[in-house]
Amino acid sequence: MKLILVGEGAVGKTSLVMRIISGKFDRMVGKTEGIAIARWHVKSNYGPHSDKQDIIINLWDFGGQEIMHATHQFFLTKRSLYLLILDSRLTQAENRVEYWLKIIQSFGGESPVLIVGNKIDQHPLDIDRTGLQKKYPNIIGILETSAATGAGIEELKAAIAEKVNNMPHVRDLLPEAWFTVKTKLEGLGRDANFITYDKYLELCAENEVSDETSQRTLIGFLHDLGVVLHFQDDRRLAELGILNPQWVTNGVYKILNDKALFANKGVLTLPLLDHILSTSEYPQNKRLFIVDMMKKFELCYDIEPDITFLVPDLLPKDQSDLKFNGIPAFEYAYPVLPSSVITRFIVRMNQKIKDHFVWRTGVVLKVGENTALVKADIEDRKITIAIEGVEHTRRDALSAIRYQLDEIHGSIKGLNPEKYVPVPGVSDADPLEYETLLMMEREGIETTHVKSGRKLVAVNVSQMLNGVESEYQRKQYGNVTNISIGGDANGSTIIVGDENEVKK
Repeated sequence: MKLILVGEGAVGKTSLVMRIISGKFDRMVGKTEGIAIARWHVKSNYGPHSDKQDIIINLWDFGGQEIMHATHQFFLTKRSLYLLILDSRLTQAENRVEYWLKIIQSFGGESPVLIVGNKIDQHPLDIDRTGLQKKYPNIIGILETSAATGAGIEELKAAIAEKVNNMPHVRDLLPEAWFTVKTKLEGLGRDANFITYDKYLELCAENEVSDETSQRTLIGFLHDLGVVLHFQDDRRLAELGILNPQWVTNGVYKILNDKALFANKGVLTLPLLDHILSTSEYPQNKRLFIVDMMKKFELCYDIEPDITFLVPDLLPKDQSDLKFNGIPAFEYAYPVLPSSVITRFIVRMNQKIKDHFVWRTGVVLKVGENTALVKADIEDRKITIAIEGVEHTRRDALSAIRYQLDEIHGSIKGLNPEKYVPVPGVSDADPLEYETLLMMEREGIETTHVKSGRKLVAVNVSQMLNGVESEYQRKQYGNVTNISIGGDANGSTIIVGDENEVKK
C-alpha cells in the first residue's frame, strides 16, 4: 500500500509523518531535501484474530517546493491513498487546494484523498468543506492536526488505518509466487538499484510467473505500491527497466535541489554532476544513468551530448530581452497547469531553440521559415503561441507546435485544456473557443461577432479556422492536427503536412 503526502512547502509534512508513525516506526528508507520515504505497519482489522496480519504502508512525503512539481507525473501513482496537507494558518487559495486536488486526479486517478489541516495550534482550518467534497468526490475526509502538540494525530491515524483496511485491492488474493518475486525484486533493488526488464522476466520465469499478462499485472501492482518504479505504459520510460524508488528519487532530487546548479542557471556539467552525486550510493559509472533517466523524464536535455546538459526548471524566471513582433496564433487554457507541461515542451523542442532564447516558462523557436514564441503563465493557467515569419508556412509551424503540446496533454489524464484562437487584427477582443468555431462552420454559420471596445466587430469563421488548419484538414480529420515535427542530433528539421514539406 502506498500513502502519499502532498501540499505546499512549510506545512510541517515531515513532522506530521513522524507523528503518524511514532511508536510503529519500522525504518526510514530514504530522505533528501525533496522527499522522504518511510515504512509503516498498520494493524489489520480484517478476518479472524488469528489470521490478522499487519499491512505495510510505503509512505512517501513529497516536498512542496515548486521545483518538485515537474516530477509528479512519475511518482504520484494510482491505487494510493493521498494526504493533502494544508497549513491552517493560510487561506484555501494560499494553500492551492484545488490545484493539488486536480493534480491528484490527473496522476492518481480515482485514488481517495484525506485533507489534513495542520498547525491548528496556531489557527483553525478555514476551507469550504461542503463545496470541495461535492466537487471532488474522492475526498473521503477532512481532519485537523497539530504536529507540534499531537492534537488530532490519533484520529488521523485511525482514519488512515480504516481506509487502508477497506481499500479493495489491499485484500486482493494473489499467488504466492508473486510475493516471492516481490521479495527478490526488493533485494535486487537494494543491491543493484536498477535491473533490466529482461532480468525481471527471468526472475518471473524462475518463480513460475510465466504468462505475459501476470508479469505485466504484477509489475504494475508493485509500481503502484511504491515497491519499484517501472513505467510500462510509456514506451520511452519502459526502457529504463525496473528501478529502486529510493535511489531514483534521491538522485533526481539531489540534482534538482543543488544550489550550485541553480546558480549555474540549470547548466549541468560533468564535474558538477560528480559533485552533486558524490556519495557511494551513486558510483561514477552510474551518474550518467540518472541524467539519461532525467532526459527520458523530459526534465533535461543535451547541450553537448554526454558532456553538458540543461535543466529547464532551473532556468531564470525572467524572460530574456526579446524583440518579437509575432502574431498571436493559439492559446491553451487549463483547469490546472502542471509546470511539467512547459518543461517537457522545451525539452522536446530543444533542437529548435533560436539563439538561446529560453527561460523557465517560455521559449523562442525557429520552425522552418518561421519564429515562434511559446509562453506559459502558470498562475493564469495558460500557454500562448505567437508566430512571425513567412505567412504561407505560418500555419504549418503552429501545427508542429500544437502536435507536441497535444502529445504531452494526452499523457496526463484529465488535463483536457480548452483551445482558443485569437482574433486577427482585434487585439482587445477575447479569443474565440476553437471547438465553438468548428461547430459554427459545421452548422454553416459564416460570421460571428466579437467585442472591441464599445463596438461589435464581425469575424469570418472560416478565415479564423484557416489560420489554424486548412479546410482540407478540418474536413478529413476534424480537429486533429496532422502536422508533426522531427529532428536529429545535428539539428535538422523536418515539417510534414498535407499541403507542403519544408526541409532545412
